[in-house]
Amino acid sequence: MGGEQYKSREEWVYESLKGDILDLRLKPGQLLKETEICEKFGVSRTPVRDAIRLLQEQGFVKNVPYQGVFVTLLSLNYIKQMIYMRVAVETSVLRDFAKAASEFALEDIRYLIRKQEALIKEPGFTPEQFYRLDAQMHAVWFEATKRTVLWDMLQKQDLYYTRFRMLDFTTETDFSRIIKEHKRLLNCIEQKDFKGIEEELKEHLYYSMKRMRHQIDVEYREYFEEEPDEGKFDI
Repeated sequence: MGGEQYKSREEWVYESLKGDILDLRLKPGQLLKETEICEKFGVSRTPVRDAIRLLQEQGFVKNVPYQGVFVTLLSLNYIKQMIYMRVAVETSVLRDFAKAASEFALEDIRYLIRKQEALIKEPGFTPEQFYRLDAQMHAVWFEATKRTVLWDMLQKQDLYYTRFRMLDFTTETDFSRIIKEHKRLLNCIEQKDFKGIEEELKEHLYYSMKRMRHQIDVEYREYFEEEPDEGKFDI
């Protein structure tokens, strides 16, 4: 039986379902069937119900009376505000990083970019793998400037933003473009080009919203909540 690293069956089911939601193996709006989850994990209804209760408390799923439990939809408005906040916070952190970055920290970034380049040459690489490397690279300047609390706060916005980023990587067809953006950003850091840092970071974080405009409006419309400003991309 799997899940030996967890303290309880409830925790095992909870962490597994949460991971499936964040990695989009469970889609926004998808119905969760209790019997299927019990069969998948080989457990009784009690740990499954407890796990679903925890997911509901954290907003990952919602119980619709007489219909069932569904994975929470994405909020486009929330995601746009998260990107706005990330640009503001990360630009400030990168300015501090560029002023005092050690060669060791810069080499960490170069190394992660090289790993990204190697990864996309591997047959069958997954968007999840690229996402993890991307996050590791961004974490470097937060850790180097002792802003890890800020980084942890940003990473905890996983209910909407992390899933959106996974959708972004899942639909991306040109990972080399992202790597080029990383290289341009690194060059600005090395040159202490503060204006360039802000411009490159804005382009990097906002591009996915622009690239996916049609897909969000049409192909993935059912993944998103209805919003007052539906269809508008004022970014």
